[in-house]
Amino acid sequence: MYYPILTLPVEITTKIFLDCLPVGLPSYDTKSCTPLKDPPLLLTGICWHWRIIALSTPQLWSHVRLEFLGKHGVQAGHIDSWWVAFLGRWLSRAQTQPLSMTISNLTHRDPDEALVGLLDSCRKQWQDVTLKLPFNLFSHFSTHEFLPVLQRLALDAHSIPPTPDISITAFQHAPALTHVRLDGWLRPCHFTLPWAQLTTLELASASPLDCAEALRCTPKLVTCILEILEAPGTSLAPRSVPPMHHLRSLTLTGTAHCYIFPYLALPALEELDLAGRSLNSSDLSSVQFLVSRSGCQLRRLRLYYISDALTAPALQLLGMLPSLENFELAATEAKTITSLFLRLGDASGFLPQLQTLSISHHKMSDSHLHAMFHVVTDGLVRRAKSSPEHVQLCSFALMMQHEETPPRFRIRQRWQELLEGGMGLSVKNRYERWI
Repeated sequence: MYYPILTLPVEITTKIFLDCLPVGLPSYDTKSCTPLKDPPLLLTGICWHWRIIALSTPQLWSHVRLEFLGKHGVQAGHIDSWWVAFLGRWLSRAQTQPLSMTISNLTHRDPDEALVGLLDSCRKQWQDVTLKLPFNLFSHFSTHEFLPVLQRLALDAHSIPPTPDISITAFQHAPALTHVRLDGWLRPCHFTLPWAQLTTLELASASPLDCAEALRCTPKLVTCILEILEAPGTSLAPRSVPPMHHLRSLTLTGTAHCYIFPYLALPALEELDLAGRSLNSSDLSSVQFLVSRSGCQLRRLRLYYISDALTAPALQLLGMLPSLENFELAATEAKTITSLFLRLGDASGFLPQLQTLSISHHKMSDSHLHAMFHVVTDGLVRRAKSSPEHVQLCSFALMMQHEETPPRFRIRQRWQELLEGGMGLSVKNRYERWI
C-alpha cells in the first residue's frame, strides 16, 4: 500500500513531528499518568520508517511525565525497577537535550532506590522539573553538582518532618533558576535555594510567617502565588517585608489570604487576584491599606463573593483604583451588580480606565434580576463609547451560575445593538447563551 506521506524528506517529517504533535496526551486517570501513550512511543509503533525518525530525534524525548498519585488511600502503583529502567531508556534518547520532567511517587510505597541516581545522572540537563517524592529522598540528590539550565523547579512530598534537621541543599547551585513552586506543606526553610534570583514563587499550604520570610528572601519577584493558611497555635506576627519594587502580579488564596497585607509594600503591583476565597469587610480594608501604602497603579483585579452587605466597602475600594483596566467579580448577586453599574453610569469618574469587565452571578432565586438587567444595559450603553470621563468599555461578560430567568426581549435587542457596535458581549447561564 502506497502512502505519499512516507515519501517526504526526513527533515520535513521531523519538523512535522516537532511542530504538530502535543508534548503529552491528557490523562484522565486520577491515580497515575505514564508516558506509554505519549507521542514519541506512539510514533515508534506506526511503521519502521517513522520509528527510525522518532528514535533519531532527541527533541521528541526531552519531555516526560511519570506520575503515580494515589487518591483517597487507593494504591496506584509506584516507580519500581521496571519504570526506572523505562525512564532510563527514554532519557537516553533525549541525548543532551534540556529536559522537562514530572516525576511523581506520592503513593505509600517508596520508589525504587535507583531512581534518584538516574535523575542525578542527567541533572545538568534539567530545565523544567517537577519532583513529587518522599521527603527523605530529596537529601539523596547530589549536593555539589550544578544545575546549569534549570529554570523552573516544583517540589511536593509526603512524610514531611515537623521541623527539618537540616536544609536540603541539592538544588542550590542553579544559576538560571527563576521559578520555584513548593506544594504539600513543604516550607521554604526545608530548602537552600538561590532565593534572591527568583522572579516567580508559588507556595501552597503556607503559614503567614513562612510567606513573609520567603518574600523577604526574594526581592526580585515579579509574580507570586500564595495559598496562606493560618498556622495552628501561633501568635507570632510576621516581620514587615521591605518594599518589593519588581512584584507586578500577586495571587492569594487560603483561609488567611489577606493576613500579610499589613506587612507588605508593593509599589509596582499591577495585578491582584483574590478570587480563590470569599472576602469580608476586614479583607477589603486590608486591600485598601495595601493599595494606599504601596501607591501602586493596579490594572487588573479579581475578587470573589461580594454580597449586598459588602457592596459599599467594595465600591469604596474600586473608587481608589482609577488605573484599573480589567475587573473580574466572581460569585456575587443582582443588587451588587446593580450598584456597580449605577456607579459606572454616573459622571463621577468611577473606574475611568476600565476596558474589560467580567462578572459571575451565584445567588439562587434572586428577585432583583430584571432590575439588574435594565441597569446593566444602561451602564453598557453609557460606557460603549469613550468620553472625557472614561475610556470605552470594550468587553463585558456575565455568567449566571444558578438562575435561568431570561432577560426580556428589549434588553436582548439593546445588547445586540451594542454587539454590532463593536463591544464584546457574552451573557449566558449554564444552559443557553443570550448574547
